[in-house]
Amino acid sequence: MKDLKIEYQDGKMVELSIDGVSFNTVTAISFSHEVGETLPTVSLTFPLGIGERLVPASLSRENLRIIEK
Repeated sequence: MKDLKIEYQDGKMVELSIDGVSFNTVTAISFSHEVGETLPTVSLTFPLGIGERLVPASLSRENLRIIEK
């Protein structure tokens, strides 16, 4: 993860994006990062309906990264 953006306006979340991928229907966010000790960890909870996709159709395969542990 290189970029994390969480934006609130008037007490409401208007944007959540990680490395340019937006998440519009998130119902919970958990973030953990001990500077210099661990890699950042972000956990998202969001509803999925029938026929919905986890990755937007317009996202190119070049933007997807494999995170090695």
